[in-house]
Amino acid sequence: MYRLNAWLAVSSGAAVLLCSASAMAAYPDRPVRLIVPSSAGSGPDVIARIYAHRLSTVLGQQVVVDNRAGANSIIGTEMVARAAPDGHTILITSGSHTINPHVYRKLPYDSLRDFTPISEIVKSSGLVLVVHPTFAHRTVQQLVDAARAAPGKFSYASAGVGNLQHLAGEMFCLMAGAKITHVPYKGGGPAINDVLANQIAMNFASSPAAVPFVKTDRLRGLAFTGLKRSDQIPEVPTLDESGLKGYEVSGWYGIYGPPGLPAAITNRLYEATRAVMQHPDTRKTYAEINIESRGSTPAEFSKFLREDLEKYARIVKAAGITPQ
Repeated sequence: MYRLNAWLAVSSGAAVLLCSASAMAAYPDRPVRLIVPSSAGSGPDVIARIYAHRLSTVLGQQVVVDNRAGANSIIGTEMVARAAPDGHTILITSGSHTINPHVYRKLPYDSLRDFTPISEIVKSSGLVLVVHPTFAHRTVQQLVDAARAAPGKFSYASAGVGNLQHLAGEMFCLMAGAKITHVPYKGGGPAINDVLANQIAMNFASSPAAVPFVKTDRLRGLAFTGLKRSDQIPEVPTLDESGLKGYEVSGWYGIYGPPGLPAAITNRLYEATRAVMQHPDTRKTYAEINIESRGSTPAEFSKFLREDLEKYARIVKAAGITPQ
């Protein structure tokens, strides 16, 4: 009897392993939903659609972009934190993922514990300070002089409180010694749309969202936040060379799964992501909007997230931003 029970236990365990292995081998067996926690037309949305198009080919299943904007990426991000860990719901976020813990008193998730890092897919060399073509001030120095002379007269749009665009604006005000009013929007798309409509003076916009409008003269690029000029809009000077010495703000985007995502699925998504990011067409498409393709390993991305959390803790404190 003992031998029979032992044999049944081993057989049962082997069956579970075989079923599990079969499920992993079949992944994905239906469309994958890529949650974008910002609005259509925003920087993350542009990045996500390029990635999703190529990932669909690599995985052999459709990857559906699902925009869930609101609360500075918190709404869409929480959805993935609560999703089933089967690899059919994944998340793309920008640097807001490591900024939000320092600007909100309480989040409905833990930015590290409640996600499975898959890969940092791209890095942006900077944001673009854009204004409407009719904006009176043609240079950063003219804007700074006018803002100092009339504190609070000008306003800048951002994708939300604590967003990288918000921090870029606060750094600008600190370094320029000027007061410009921050107006948070529900995503980068609505923020840049109001600059296009000449409803608000300026926006520190992501390169994917801003570059096409600057190239077609629908917006004027006043400055670039990287330390060197953008290859796509080389006529736009950096803030560093425009008088704010040492000014630099850049961004990044990463892919995550829910917590507890099995290692086999995590690795499958990482390998597929690496193939996407190494493809010449992907690299070319991102380069055209001033984005560098990356594709770090899950371990590398996890380490980066911890370091970025520490960095933004220091920046938010220095900017004097009070957590909401």
